[in-house]
Amino acid sequence: MPEVTDVTPEPPAMTRGQRRRKLLQATDSTPDSPATPDSPATPDSPGTPDSPATASSPGTPKSRALTRSEKRAAAAAAAAVDPVPEMPLQPLFTIAVVALACLLTVSAFAGPVLVAVSVALAAGVIVWGWSGLLGLPSPRGTAFVVAVGSAAAIGTALATVSDPYLTWMPAALAGSIFVVFIHQFARRDGRPRLVESVASTIMAIALVASGASLVSLPRTPHGAWVIALAASAMAVSALTDLIGGSRRLRAWLLPLAMLAGGAVAIVVGVTLGAIGWGPAALLGVLSAGISHAIRRALAMLPALTSCERGPLIAGASVLTGGVVVYVAGRFFLG
Repeated sequence: MPEVTDVTPEPPAMTRGQRRRKLLQATDSTPDSPATPDSPATPDSPGTPDSPATASSPGTPKSRALTRSEKRAAAAAAAAVDPVPEMPLQPLFTIAVVALACLLTVSAFAGPVLVAVSVALAAGVIVWGWSGLLGLPSPRGTAFVVAVGSAAAIGTALATVSDPYLTWMPAALAGSIFVVFIHQFARRDGRPRLVESVASTIMAIALVASGASLVSLPRTPHGAWVIALAASAMAVSALTDLIGGSRRLRAWLLPLAMLAGGAVAIVVGVTLGAIGWGPAALLGVLSAGISHAIRRALAMLPALTSCERGPLIAGASVLTGGVVVYVAGRFFLG
């Protein structure tokens, strides 16, 4: 028998320009529009490449070829993203930050023990809601590990009464990280999201350890005023979040927070304390900037409700800059 061969010609390969035009036309076309004129016939379609049905129908207008400038504009519009994410307007966050900053300021003039109590209160909120905020697996074990690390950091800062005051803080952090890995070995759920769980738990412990550095500041000269300056700058930076709903000012929230924090710190340091305007401005700018940055990063997480996230984010934004405030205060004020 003679061999039967398939005489149906294969559709010609599309060039790069035809594929680009087809993609642009597909994005601009409406859902109920028919196939574009440039689409080739498939083997399952009734017509062949030579059939008039696929070439050009009388009722279908021919698409105009895009110029280079139009192609660049379309590509830029498709790839355009907002570099500054929208910060949700949450007055509860502002109230919580201001309240915790006031508590920290009052406790600074009462002594290291009450500062430790204030830091422990903020750490307790982080222990309570950190797993839910990030949606971590094994929430009970994570909360226990963060609680152990927080107690170790705050306890070593409170127990060290001679300079250097943070000499045992590295040992407390090292022991806490060791407990983090022990917790991961003890998990019996298959250990999903292992790296994310370890990194998030260590981050929570680092936040609390940074805030625990504030416990030692009342033992230093002008240490209580250093805490007061930093806390006032953090509170003012939280107030600048209230203009976060404006799209024009969204990209300027961090500079505005740092500027407002520096100005308030100068006023507090010069008029009420014994700190010059230079160290006061530096403390205010650093405290306000760090507080705003961590608050903005955590406020975008949708895992918890606003009432649950408010105290947690307030605690994190106040504790994060503790080690920076400690180093700057010791460097400029002894």
